[in-house]
Amino acid sequence: MGESKKCDHNDGRSREEETFTKMKPTNEVMIQPLTTPIFLCFDWMQVSSLLPVADTMDNNSNNSHGNTEDEHNRECCKSTAEQNRAENRFYMVVFRSIRAADADEELPYAADAEAHEEAKRSGGLLTYWYGSLNQERECFATCIWRSREDAIKASKLPNHLKAASLASTKYDFYDLQRYWLTFSSAGEPIFDSMASLISEQ
Repeated sequence: MGESKKCDHNDGRSREEETFTKMKPTNEVMIQPLTTPIFLCFDWMQVSSLLPVADTMDNNSNNSHGNTEDEHNRECCKSTAEQNRAENRFYMVVFRSIRAADADEELPYAADAEAHEEAKRSGGLLTYWYGSLNQERECFATCIWRSREDAIKASKLPNHLKAASLASTKYDFYDLQRYWLTFSSAGEPIFDSMASLISEQ
């Protein structure tokens, strides 16, 4: 099973931290971590029910963009113009990968654990979730931040740089995706895709 790691670098967690650490993955993302659309990876309605609702524009707007897999996903990937409540906007990084068959089993987990602890101390990390490898050595992982600035700050820290440097040797393939995450007035997630970095060995 996957694991959601608590990010309580302070004595008490914020409402956002409490909420995102309760994210529940779906069976789809556990079975097909590379191809499951982002809106089907977690029970997002559970998350949104615990957060203040953002006043976004009409969900029936035709203004959509980004790589989508069906009509529902196109509806979820809307522009940042619709995301007009900054206090209810979060920065999400998604990492889909295929582990190299000859990769050291312990090294990636140790490096990721060190980077995670470092990120918690840095501040702004709301949750970090990673799934188990499936039979094809595929995996899905994600972290959600209070802001993009917090994520960039953590990405420049020593343990994160060390973990990132291992990517070329421990993965046959990886796709790094970045989103702005907000929720509509109906509680549905809106993912505004920023960029995708794909590497295939």
